[in-house]
Amino acid sequence: MTIVKTNSLNLCVLLFLFTLEISFTKSLGLNSFIVCLSFIYLISQKEWLGLIGLFLLPLIPALSTYWSVMVHGSGSADAWVLFSRTFAFAALGMMFAFGINLEELLLILEQKKVPTSFVYGILVVLHAIPDIKNEIQGLREASLLRGKKMTIFSPLLYLKTIFVAFNWRNHYSEAIQSRGYDDLAKRKPSTRYITPKYYLMVSTIIFAVGNSLLFISN
Repeated sequence: MTIVKTNSLNLCVLLFLFTLEISFTKSLGLNSFIVCLSFIYLISQKEWLGLIGLFLLPLIPALSTYWSVMVHGSGSADAWVLFSRTFAFAALGMMFAFGINLEELLLILEQKKVPTSFVYGILVVLHAIPDIKNEIQGLREASLLRGKKMTIFSPLLYLKTIFVAFNWRNHYSEAIQSRGYDDLAKRKPSTRYITPKYYLMVSTIIFAVGNSLLFISN
């Protein structure tokens, strides 16, 4: 059995806890800390696309929220909190998107006794995404041959794609069963994922620092 050291589950739990905290608290310090944490993490991973998304994606919603609270709300204090919270949510999303291998996370959850039917169902969807993209492109090209142009806003395009994906269901079921998959059988994984204590310690420190900022700001 191969042992792989990973931080996917640990990072996922940390992001989940921070998401809960900023959803129910008003802390400019905690929100700013999460944005700075995401900025440092994305730079360390050299995820430049994530850095661009961190500042561009929430910009318009953040400015709109700030302006509406300033004009119709309770003043600048709440406006800055909501402004920073918008960026904090985007920061958590970017860390999840660029910092976690979703397939690895699902396999870790399987080892944590999550039902295999749930895990492998999502894995099938993940591996089917390239085929779905090719099918969408084929549908668009076929519509052009009939003199009709389907844009990304055409509901008919997505309706046809859903029907095609639904027809693939039996093929995928046969494929995984032919590989020896049994929903009720006990599986022995070839790879064991472990979280080193160092990662747990760092995450605990980060969470403690974030919460200290939360209490200080309050």
